Amino acid sequence: MDEVERVESPAEGGINGIQGTSFSSSNVTDTITTGMDERIELPCDNLDDVEHSDKDGGFRTPTKKASVPKVGMLFDDVESVQEFYMNYAHDIGFSVRIGQQKLDDNGVVQWKRFLCARQGYRKQQTTAPVDPTKKNKKAQNTRETRCGCEAYMYFKRNSEGKYKIGALHEDHNHELVTPSKQHLLRSKRFVSEKAKTTLFNCHKASIGTSQAYRLLHVGAGGFEYVGCTKKDLQNYYSDFRNKIKDADAQMFIDQFGRLKEVDPGFFFEYEVNDGRLVRVFWADTTSRKNYSHFGDVVSFDSTYSTNQYDMKFAPFTGVNHHMQSVFFGAAFIADEKIESYVWLFQTFLRAIGEKHPKLIITDEDASMRAAIASVLPSTMHRLCMWHIMKKFPEKIGPHLLQDEEFWKRVNLCVWGSETTEEFESRWLALLSDYNLGNNDWLEGRYRIRESWIPAYFKDIWLGGILRTTSRSESANSFFNRFIGRKLALIEFWLRFDTALQCQRQEELIHDNTTLHTNPTLLTTWEIEKHGSYVFTHEVFEKFQEEVLAAREYCDIQSTTELEDRKIVTMTDNYRRIREVICFSTEQIYKCSCMLFESIGIPCRHIIRMFRGARLNEIPQHYITKRWMKNCKRNHAFDSDGNLLVEKATSSMAASMRRKMSSAQNKFEDIFRRAKTSEEGIDVLIQNLESLSLLFDPSTQTRQQEQENFIGCSIPNDVQVHPPNDTRAKGKCKRILGHADKNKRQKDSGSRKCTICKDVGHDRRNCPKKESGADTHES
Repeated sequence: MDEVERVESPAEGGINGIQGTSFSSSNVTDTITTGMDERIELPCDNLDDVEHSDKDGGFRTPTKKASVPKVGMLFDDVESVQEFYMNYAHDIGFSVRIGQQKLDDNGVVQWKRFLCARQGYRKQQTTAPVDPTKKNKKAQNTRETRCGCEAYMYFKRNSEGKYKIGALHEDHNHELVTPSKQHLLRSKRFVSEKAKTTLFNCHKASIGTSQAYRLLHVGAGGFEYVGCTKKDLQNYYSDFRNKIKDADAQMFIDQFGRLKEVDPGFFFEYEVNDGRLVRVFWADTTSRKNYSHFGDVVSFDSTYSTNQYDMKFAPFTGVNHHMQSVFFGAAFIADEKIESYVWLFQTFLRAIGEKHPKLIITDEDASMRAAIASVLPSTMHRLCMWHIMKKFPEKIGPHLLQDEEFWKRVNLCVWGSETTEEFESRWLALLSDYNLGNNDWLEGRYRIRESWIPAYFKDIWLGGILRTTSRSESANSFFNRFIGRKLALIEFWLRFDTALQCQRQEELIHDNTTLHTNPTLLTTWEIEKHGSYVFTHEVFEKFQEEVLAAREYCDIQSTTELEDRKIVTMTDNYRRIREVICFSTEQIYKCSCMLFESIGIPCRHIIRMFRGARLNEIPQHYITKRWMKNCKRNHAFDSDGNLLVEKATSSMAASMRRKMSSAQNKFEDIFRRAKTSEEGIDVLIQNLESLSLLFDPSTQTRQQEQENFIGCSIPNDVQVHPPNDTRAKGKCKRILGHADKNKRQKDSGSRKCTICKDVGHDRRNCPKKESGADTHES
């Protein structure tokens, strides 16, 4: 029988197909029971002190008679034979694999043979000659493990149903593994339940297999106690990915169907083309409720390529009452055609009850722009400054990358210009001073300046989403935590769901802090205290900055009384003259800085007017509902008038989860106390073995383990197939940008040999190296 390359879990076949339980790596044991007839003593000393005798060119086992099997030994069952021989083999230093066996009509083993893993030789396969100039990583990594070793043990079933060792050969024709490497023996390694749980939990938390193995190593106290190698763990997870490969899209859709059953407010729609998934959108109940509260301003970004099919991940996000990013819904689309975006925006509107946002922020894309104009004609469309500003370094040339004065002027021009005239004057001066007048990209950005420069839309409600680029950076950082180039759809979902729970937990923490703590007041003004009552802490910090500025810097310069209004001019710390119009009959103020119109927080100039009017509370007109502590108390409904109620999407009851958490905490506490002494660990193990008798042994197959991980079954009948590989506009985690075509066309050039400086080969197969003409440059 050929040696199996992958490590199996004991529940499904053990190493190399061997059935049984895990075996301890320790060879410090008193006795084991081989059956009802005989007890065999095992060595208690370190095998480093044991001599291995070389006889007739072979390697014999240590000459400790009590540690080796003997012909005639009886065992109760096959498992007992296997456990004994495996423990013996591992203590000695060789790996085991199953040889031939015979079963009767009822499947009972009649005889069986265990072999040294290095027994026999592999069949020679005829292969084409290997070209030394071409890389063949698989061929290079092939290692021969067979050397014709004849060590084996044969046992058979007698008339009483016992198993007796009938033949034995102990000599090996190869060196045996030293004790420090015994944990690397293939038949000794297995992926334990702890390793599987850690692996799956880490992947849900966007932690890769290598980091999961590192965590196991640290927790176990050494590599030899993990029970498997990193490659074993990678193979185990690779088997899972291969298992779901063909059913990935079907499982992704089935997962949404299951969520819809337990949470009627969960919304999803998808489209297939020739049986292949091309578009899918989803939004859970919480997302739909969040949109009802904060959906006035939406950010839409389709520059993420997050899976092995190069589908574009396109999330809809906004800003909540804590000025944090909040998720509204997301989609996967196979292409970036106009019809795909039209379908997506129409589906998004159905999910949110046909309530159009006031403003949508996107990146630069012609198809997207056309779709928005068609589906959201009443929605104002602006471009994300973060996408544009992050392209500046690669568009202006390397000579300006380290020029601090240049970047200072760029930021002042883009962010510091309060009027269109001011921006245009600074922009033209910038191009002139740095000889950038012929830069096509900058010329293009100037033509669309009204869609991304804040000076052109100061009077538009932005909800804080364009106040700084940190909003887009924050969303980008959030999504990059769980996206990856090679993820399957169902893998993406597990990571995404975990990340979304973390985002909502952060909001819950801020809600708790806002409702049950009070911010520190910095003035004696009653209007500041009132602001601390109505605004969330994050919004209040912005309001408090304006209160302090109103007290310290705002000085009234003149007042002009008109028939229905009063015009007040004042200066501030920015050395600008501000004009505040006061409609006295309605107690409404309008400031030329437009801060309130833009983000919904009274500016310092208006607050100065409140103070002059001796107002102790903020007028209701200036309390923006979305920034209030209790802004989410109102009910939310879908387009059919149904109340949106959040429900648990897990099939496991909350009470069961609490009990499981409590049990794990109790065990960790007991283990912490027991590990202080060897006697304590012995007592713990003894009681755990007694406790294990109360429960049925685990009979889960590997597929059942995988299904428990993903939360749904792996279907046999697949109706929705994964999409065909589609060439995306970028090849990294995050697509470089829709307008970033030139960078992708750049060629880094052919790789040169470091010896002869020629192309077509490298230093490993350089002809000059072979001829001894290796040269070195000083």
